[in-house]
Amino acid sequence: MIDVNRVRADTPALNQLTHFNNAGASLMPASAYKSMLDYFESEQTIGGYETAMKFADATQDFYVQAAKSINAHPEEIAFCESATKAWQIFFYSIPLKRGDRIITTQFDYGSSFVGFIQQHRHHGVEVDVIETDSSGDIDLVSLEEAIDDRTRLISLSHIPTANGIINPAERVGELAQSAGVPFLLDACQSVGQIDVNVEKIRCTALSATGRKYLRGPRGTGFLYVRRSALADIEPRWLDQHGVNLESRKSYRVLDSARRFENFEVGFGARIGLGQSLTYFNDLGPQNVEARVKRLGAHCRERISALPGVQIRDTGAAKGGIVMFSLKGCTPEDVRDYLHSHKINVWVSSGPGSLIDFQARGIESLIRASVHYFNTEHEIDKMADLLEKMPRAS
Repeated sequence: MIDVNRVRADTPALNQLTHFNNAGASLMPASAYKSMLDYFESEQTIGGYETAMKFADATQDFYVQAAKSINAHPEEIAFCESATKAWQIFFYSIPLKRGDRIITTQFDYGSSFVGFIQQHRHHGVEVDVIETDSSGDIDLVSLEEAIDDRTRLISLSHIPTANGIINPAERVGELAQSAGVPFLLDACQSVGQIDVNVEKIRCTALSATGRKYLRGPRGTGFLYVRRSALADIEPRWLDQHGVNLESRKSYRVLDSARRFENFEVGFGARIGLGQSLTYFNDLGPQNVEARVKRLGAHCRERISALPGVQIRDTGAAKGGIVMFSLKGCTPEDVRDYLHSHKINVWVSSGPGSLIDFQARGIESLIRASVHYFNTEHEIDKMADLLEKMPRAS
C-alpha cells in the first residue's frame, strides 16, 4: 500500500495545485530536488570534477536503481538525456540495408517514425505498420504473420503518449524471441506508471525517461540493452567514455551498456533521477501500478458520465492516461479553463501521436494523466468543473 498522505507531503506543489500532467512532466519528490541542490552547491564550492568524485557512490547508485526498476542488471543500463535519445542510439546502431524490414504499430512515437522514414529514404528499409483490431488493440495475429526472414526489428510503444492503452508487450516479446528478431520497447510512459519487467517482456532494448512517471528532472532518461545482445551491437557514435582506447589504431568497446554513453552528461540531473528511481522502487512498482490503474479507471468513469464528454482511449488494458474530448469546447479551451482553477492537464496534438491520430481521424485531445499522489477527490473536483464549463452552442 502507498501512504498517500506521505507522498503528497513529499510533493509541496500539491498544496497549491492539482497535477494531472504526469504523462508530460510529473512533480519531483523533495528528495530528488534536494539531491540536485546539494550536487550543484558542491560544484559551485569545490569544482565540477571534484564534485563528481565526491558523489561517485550516488552516481553508481543510479545504475543500481534504474536496473531494479525494470528487473535488469546495472551493467545493462546507460544514462541518457531523454527516452528519445535512448531509443535513437540503439535504433541507429542496428545495421540495416535495402530490403530489410521493420515492424511497428500506429502507436509508436512521432520521433520513432522519423527514424523509420529516414532509414527507408537512405537505405531502402521497408516499414510495416500493423493494424489494430475492432477494440483498438494490436492485431497480434497480423503481427505474427508479418514476421519473416527479412525482419530486423520489432518496435513497440508500451503506452503511447496520447492513448490510455497498455499494449501487450509480453506477448510481442514472445513473438520476437521465437522469431529471433530484436525487440525495441519504448517505455517512455510505462516505466514509473506500471510494473515493467524486462525478463517477462523479453525485449532486447528499452528506452525510458525521467521526467514523466518516474518523477525525475527533465533532461534525463536511460537505455536498457540486454547483455546477451551487446556482443552484436556497437553504437553508431562512440567516444572515449564508451571504449578502452588501446592505441592510435585500435579500441575495445566496453562490455556493458555504458558503451552507449558519452563522457559529458548532466551529472546533477543524473543524481536527481537516481533519487527519483529510489523513491519509486521503495514504493514498489506493483503498488504504483495498482493505484494508478485504479485512479485512471475512476477518472474515466467520473468524466464519461458528463454530458458531451467522449473518452478516446482504446484497447482492453488501460492505465493512468485518460484522453477525452468535450463537445462545444476545444482542447485548448478546456486546458486553459482548468489551469485557471489550478488544475494541470494538457493538449495532445502535433507529431508525437500523429500516426495514431490520423488512423482514428483525430486532430487533438485533452490529456489528463493521473499518478499515485493524486486522489479521487481531485478527480471529482475536475469533473465538477468540467460539468460547469461554458460551452459553445
